[in-house]
Amino acid sequence: METTISILKNFNNLRILAYHTVHDLANFEDQLIYIKQNYSVLSTDQIPQFLKNKILLPKRPLLITFDDGDPSVYRNAFPILKKFNIPAILFVVTDLINSKKPFWWDEVEYYLGKVEGNRKVWEIKDWPNMQRVEYLENLRKTSTKPRLNFDQLNLKQIREMQASGITIANHSHTHPMLDQCTLEEVDYEIKCSTEKLKELNFCHDIFAYPNGNHSIITESVLSKYGIEKAFLFDHKITKSTNHPFRISRLIVNDHTPLWKFKLILSGFHGRILPITRFVGKIKSKIRSKNEYINNYR
Repeated sequence: METTISILKNFNNLRILAYHTVHDLANFEDQLIYIKQNYSVLSTDQIPQFLKNKILLPKRPLLITFDDGDPSVYRNAFPILKKFNIPAILFVVTDLINSKKPFWWDEVEYYLGKVEGNRKVWEIKDWPNMQRVEYLENLRKTSTKPRLNFDQLNLKQIREMQASGITIANHSHTHPMLDQCTLEEVDYEIKCSTEKLKELNFCHDIFAYPNGNHSIITESVLSKYGIEKAFLFDHKITKSTNHPFRISRLIVNDHTPLWKFKLILSGFHGRILPITRFVGKIKSKIRSKNEYINNYR
């Protein structure tokens, strides 16, 4: 009983960071220095044991994760992680390994332009998955631009990271929005990514939802294929009450200023964020009202 209480107490204080790309090397290094000085980063050996609730966590525990498997993680983040002997989890999209296939959201921005493309990406994320797939195919066929090629991580790079403390884990096969997929589509995604990771001797049973989007259907499929833990993208500190398929993570970037980075890790951001959003809504209403008045003067 005492051991269980200790685990839950420490688990309640766990910070799990979710990065994507890393380009600001100096700022990212400052973040890692701060982490190294103030937190206990879970080691590669501790990660699977911790996720199965088999070990006590150290004081001020922290876990670093990266979504998508962007090559910048290997080029920029990996050397700094090695420098400070800091482990992490890299969630990879299995269909992209050893390929020149771009991330689908980069394709949209490439064909439509940065501003319009970014707006469209956010719209597409709310579409049924088949509509997204058909839209991308049509975009490629009708564009006058040549096909976009992108050098994804190759197996040699991934194995090098694995050998130096990076756990390679599951981020689906093609990175759809799983809550917009049919049962058959979800099953295909999880089946393919799990089988590929098993074949390559990577960690198939730890999962991060693409874009953080999850559903009850997805959870049932994850369970079917032996996945034990799944991570959200909800900008919250992990609580002891988290469902094993709804583990919270804090959203950070390589360019997050150190003062803000410290605030996020402190947990105070959770109290400030609702206030900030409320103030933002009030300002938006005031702007709309002023525009209405000005238009009818």
